[in-house]
Amino acid sequence: MLFASAVNGVATDRKAQIVRKGLGLCLAALLTLFACSPGEGPESVAQSFVERYYVQPDLPRAKALAHGLARQKIEEQEELLRAVPGQDGAAGRRVSYSLYTTRKMGEDRIFVVYDLAISVDSRVMKKRAFISTARMNEGWRVTNFQEDDN
Repeated sequence: MLFASAVNGVATDRKAQIVRKGLGLCLAALLTLFACSPGEGPESVAQSFVERYYVQPDLPRAKALAHGLARQKIEEQEELLRAVPGQDGAAGRRVSYSLYTTRKMGEDRIFVVYDLAISVDSRVMKKRAFISTARMNEGWRVTNFQEDDN
């Protein structure tokens, strides 16, 4: 009887070890997934912002990535667009972009620069977008942006 109890105890311990290892692997996979998800790092936030602001304009979604002056600029643009019903500023245009450079400005600030090609009808405008990001309590956010002719 004592032997059977010991064998059952070993089997139970073995099952518990397997379950713990399985849970550990699942947890590690989830942490990896979240660590690599879009919007986590400054470069990902900047790229998502470019997609939401320039490529397929969606100001509310771009504003969700913004803080401070960047958020204020988007809110001002939303107000201007409200004054012109039916206009979203994206009719008949295509935008392509490429990363030009990234510069670290300390542990909590990253500056990202993109080259933009904005096509409207047959005309192509080349611009450079300067995007400042900062680490906030809620994660990385775009704190300012501007574009210049390239």
